[in-house]
Amino acid sequence: MSALYRGAPAALKRFVETAVERSTRIPYAGVAHEPEVFLRKTSRAKIVKKYLHKHWLLKWRGQSRLELSSAADAKRLLWIYTGKRNFGDATMDMSGRALLKGRGFDIDLFTLPNLHKLFEEDDVFQHVYSDLQQLAGRQYDAIVMSEFNLPSIKLKARNFRRLPYVCLFQYFYGPDRNQTTFSYAAVNHAFSLGYAPASIVALSKPYLTGKAGTRESVRALVPNEPFVALAVGGLDTNRTYGRWGELLDLLDRSDEPGIPRHIVLLGSDNGLAMAEVLLKRTFSTLKISSCVARLTLLQSREVAAQASLFVGADGGLMHVAHSTPTPSVSLFSDREPPYLRLTEACRSIGIQSTGDVDEIAPTAVMNAIRTQLVGLSSSADPAGLAGPDKPGVAA
Repeated sequence: MSALYRGAPAALKRFVETAVERSTRIPYAGVAHEPEVFLRKTSRAKIVKKYLHKHWLLKWRGQSRLELSSAADAKRLLWIYTGKRNFGDATMDMSGRALLKGRGFDIDLFTLPNLHKLFEEDDVFQHVYSDLQQLAGRQYDAIVMSEFNLPSIKLKARNFRRLPYVCLFQYFYGPDRNQTTFSYAAVNHAFSLGYAPASIVALSKPYLTGKAGTRESVRALVPNEPFVALAVGGLDTNRTYGRWGELLDLLDRSDEPGIPRHIVLLGSDNGLAMAEVLLKRTFSTLKISSCVARLTLLQSREVAAQASLFVGADGGLMHVAHSTPTPSVSLFSDREPPYLRLTEACRSIGIQSTGDVDEIAPTAVMNAIRTQLVGLSSSADPAGLAGPDKPGVAA
């Protein structure tokens, strides 16, 4: 490829550079991303091939000419999200819709069936659909596409072929990035909202909402005293923390008055084994209760929203918790830079391991808890603490 590229005509080189630029560079100031890291391990040929596939599919299906420079004049919109299936990515990727609240847009969401429950109580989307038959008879002025991927292009062309559209993330794919800030910046641009880059960075935060019924449904599970919400379990081994027992021992021995004595465990089925282990432990001052595998994500969000602090490893529940006002301590493996997962508005201290998340020392987590809850630490510069703009390393 490199030899062919060097001898290629200037016009072809410009096309390749354009394809690579649009695929790997975010055009909005302040959105953290790592194109260089991606380009070091991915060939330009692969990037250009993917770009061409999407570019020509849009042209072949007659969609290129329908793209709008702005959706500001549209009233009724359908937002299509058929990207990542997991809750954390979906929460971040669509968080920018918070900027549209109260602006007079009527927006419906069409998404994957497993994501329906995450957004069904939303206060920006009027309706949430996951079955195309439910859209029969619905009238829209324009479509909002999250990105140019093959499923979304085919869905748009097959079912809404004459409707104009905006696309938030365009051809971007591959490089790790701060998905939350990217979402806010893209919505700001697509709807001509006029926020300055610094304002977008400051406002960026995962966005979810729940209805009054969901809040009421967890009332009996929320302690009548200050508590820490602790997320246990996980899908990926490298992002699953197994040293919660050691941390609880440290909390049990602490005498700081600002640290709650009640711990509420949150998580799904994959956290049941850890929850059982922790519930069997004996503590002098701590009380442990468990909501693991008992709540929906939105119910778990309501519990986290009422906690003094949320503590958890990188995953869907962490991002859901960051949609609340509750401060947090967030644990990351060496593969997940905190500055690409957190924003200032998350009010989180990120701790990054040099390996799997399980290698983070419980003392580092305890120091972060102290910092968040009582504004002190056992050392002047605790190892492993990092804000969203400074990836940390925990021994």
